[in-house]
Amino acid sequence: MQAAEPPFRGAGEFSALGGALVWAIASILYAKSFRKGGTNDAVWFKNFISTVVLGLIALVIGREYGGGLPAMHEFGWILASGLFGMWIGDWMYFIALTHLGVSRSVILTMATPALTAMFAWWIYGEVLIVGQWIGILCVVGGSILVESRRLKPAAAEPQDEKEGAAAAEESLAPVRSLKVGYLSCLTATLAWTLSNLLVRKGLVETGAVTGGALRLAAGTFGFAVWFLFRGQLRQQIRKLGTWDSWRKFAFPTFLGTVVGMSLYVAGFKWAPQGVASSLASTVPLFALPLSIWLLHEKSSWRGWLGSIVVVIGVFLVGKVL
Repeated sequence: MQAAEPPFRGAGEFSALGGALVWAIASILYAKSFRKGGTNDAVWFKNFISTVVLGLIALVIGREYGGGLPAMHEFGWILASGLFGMWIGDWMYFIALTHLGVSRSVILTMATPALTAMFAWWIYGEVLIVGQWIGILCVVGGSILVESRRLKPAAAEPQDEKEGAAAAEESLAPVRSLKVGYLSCLTATLAWTLSNLLVRKGLVETGAVTGGALRLAAGTFGFAVWFLFRGQLRQQIRKLGTWDSWRKFAFPTFLGTVVGMSLYVAGFKWAPQGVASSLASTVPLFALPLSIWLLHEKSSWRGWLGSIVVVIGVFLVGKVL
């Protein structure tokens, strides 16, 4: 894809890199708010408020800047992409944040670009060069390296039967949490991959900002149906107007979705697609130090090395190297 003329040299590259930094910071802020509960509330708030904000922006800026009305024949593809990406994918990602932490969740879900490239090769006949296959192996290998050393529950001799049962239950809790986290990361990665494949057919004539707003609207609709099925829709709608929701979720929503989406679109507008895609995927390099600093998550040389290998892999998949 040919990049448009940027307002200044390197504008697209800086925008794509800024988008990665912004999403890393937003993930940290969301993770901090989750300690007070509410992953469902966070995704619901993010999707609903961002739909309104981006929808208004799309109407104001017009088609020449990525807004305007969507092409009707692409409407279904965009909505399907939003259901998988902004509902299931984001929901599972937020659950993963609570069980695995920010740095590990970000690194494991970086398999999305590699899986998207592989399925595009299979479905759309896109040719993968040798460097891209090496990149896919780097993504997989780096993720395995990050997860290669995990603490196992220590065995202890119980003094009585009740104490033994309590100790066994306590030792299984971290294992169960890890399983939920891994399953959530896998589901998020697969959902985002499918979303990427579907949106390819939905943004040919439709502007990127309009497409983003519609995808978020589809994610909001998915949650609305889920809440309606559980008899919680009225309660969740009321929560959107509470000070508690705005205090916890407003800033990360604005930063991660509104600002992040704008930088992401600018990156693809003003830089070559491969360069923008790869720079936007450097989230782990920002997320790891930020999670250590702000969330006090623990890491090791495996975490740092695995993150670097994953990012190199994403660069290779993006045809940069």
